[in-house]
Amino acid sequence: MKKLSSIRVLDKKVKILYDPKMEDWGQCDLDKKEITLSSRCLKDSEQHWWTLVHEVTHLIFEMTGVAFIERNDEEAYVRCTENLVIPWVLKHLHLRG
Repeated sequence: MKKLSSIRVLDKKVKILYDPKMEDWGQCDLDKKEITLSSRCLKDSEQHWWTLVHEVTHLIFEMTGVAFIERNDEEAYVRCTENLVIPWVLKHLHLRG
């Protein structure tokens, strides 16, 4: 798997970092506009992709303010989005037209 240096999220440049010591798979930092992925992700392209999708989803929720709603369970929203909405969208791109 090739390392990414940056991506665009909601028209903002987001730096991608890799950490060989990270115990989690990934994390995002809204203030720094950074996503850090575990270097372990580079060993498996599927793990890399879905970890990136997961962290981008967190970042989008933070950028849009959803993550800051009171009595909020952001992890539940992210897991729903990554496991249900995004796979459906990707599977049904032919309907995009």
